[in-house]
Amino acid sequence: MGISISKIHEMVGNRENLVIFEVGCADGTDTKEFLRQFGSNLKLYSFDPDPTNIKAMSADNGKDVKGVGNTQLRTDNRHTFTPCAIAAQDGVTTFTRSRNTNAPDGGVDFGRYSGSILEPKTIISGGPRGNRWPFIKYDEKITVDTRSLDSFCEEHGIDHIDFLWMDVQGAEKEVFLGAKNMIGKISYIYTEYHEEEMYEGATNLQTVSDLLPGYELAQNWPYTDVMGGDALFKLRD
Repeated sequence: MGISISKIHEMVGNRENLVIFEVGCADGTDTKEFLRQFGSNLKLYSFDPDPTNIKAMSADNGKDVKGVGNTQLRTDNRHTFTPCAIAAQDGVTTFTRSRNTNAPDGGVDFGRYSGSILEPKTIISGGPRGNRWPFIKYDEKITVDTRSLDSFCEEHGIDHIDFLWMDVQGAEKEVFLGAKNMIGKISYIYTEYHEEEMYEGATNLQTVSDLLPGYELAQNWPYTDVMGGDALFKLRD
């Protein structure tokens, strides 16, 4: 991703009652960095639906792909992990699991970074730029729980989000459709976008912009290997 956690700290780190959402936290590598760089004013909510990532985030022996333990993720009261996909509504959906075969043990217990609630397309078939990720395999579909941002925030009494960090593999539209009440109460939104259909119905930059009335595109980091990129949206004053 294009933005660094240290830059996010510069942007919002000194706010009182700081709320950050990490939607698609994988094995907790970035989650730990948020906790390391931010202070006691932070409340960090993280989400991921993949069973391997859930184990990494919440099990007693959980660790990231580099073998670094995740004990802090379970013991730090600034952090709350919820094992689900963020989507347009509460319920269940089909999730296609990814597996990085170049990870330890062929990615069975690590490397679950590219799964999606959308069907993988050019990330498998290659698309206009050829097959760029032959090591990523999609060989399992499971049913996972879903929550909408609106429902989760209402349940937990969250009336604002200072920074929303999203890594949802094409399902950005689904996240925003489930955040109609919270959009306008989120200061910054950092998300991927796709100009090729890496996943069926993947969200392009224009669609992201259309779904975020009241926001301006603050910065764009185009990818070099994918028709798409990362984008930072800022709530207009």
